Amino acid sequence: MADIPPVKKILPPSGFKNLFISSNKNLKDPLIRTRVAIAPLISFYTVNQNHAQNPYQKMSGLISIKEEIRLNEKHTIFLLIGIEYMAHGLNFNSYYFKPDSLKLYSGNMNYSYSLYIHEIDIPIQAKYSFTRENNSLVTPYIMIGYHFRTILQGTLQVKQNGDEIENRYEHVTFKNPLFNPENNAFMSATFGIQKNNPKHPKRCVFAELSYRYGFSPYIISDNFTPSSLFMNGSHLAICLGIKF
Repeated sequence: MADIPPVKKILPPSGFKNLFISSNKNLKDPLIRTRVAIAPLISFYTVNQNHAQNPYQKMSGLISIKEEIRLNEKHTIFLLIGIEYMAHGLNFNSYYFKPDSLKLYSGNMNYSYSLYIHEIDIPIQAKYSFTRENNSLVTPYIMIGYHFRTILQGTLQVKQNGDEIENRYEHVTFKNPLFNPENNAFMSATFGIQKNNPKHPKRCVFAELSYRYGFSPYIISDNFTPSSLFMNGSHLAICLGIKF
């Protein structure tokens, strides 16, 4: 009876093994992750004191979705790109000029204005984490960013002694436009804390405090408004979100 040769154990080539290990590692530590957040806003407005007074904010907030791209093997430097929807507004007092009337700036600003602004922002942010995100339970971080802004539309309401005079869509623009009257930008500075999940490394939650400063005032111009009715705005966003 012929001898049966022993069965040899066939091992995959080392290159295949390394590829499997690399792929498995990337599943745990992906290069790109998605961030979704919501935030109420604390807004700070100033107005042209010659044409308006007593500004105070309306209820404001934003929602955002961003892609976070890891830039180094230490899991500390990231680039964020995404899109945000932001709604904010203010109340103030100003003049109201009836059709065919003279614009007399007497200082008697007894009309109540309520302005809401809707915009889409495109943020580009650089993020630095103070500890490695892949092996720390809590990770504090900072970000700086540039946010390109496009005003979609505004809504304006004007009242006198509680009686509504105007309620309309309003063409809100920037006093110093970029590309076109509806475009300008924010710069932002952010401090955040991320709570990592050891059992599910790809998932985590985060909280951020982000200050945004606009480069240009907003301006509205109608036949019933003063000729230079503009207002500056900056915003403090208190963000809560998830990353996956």
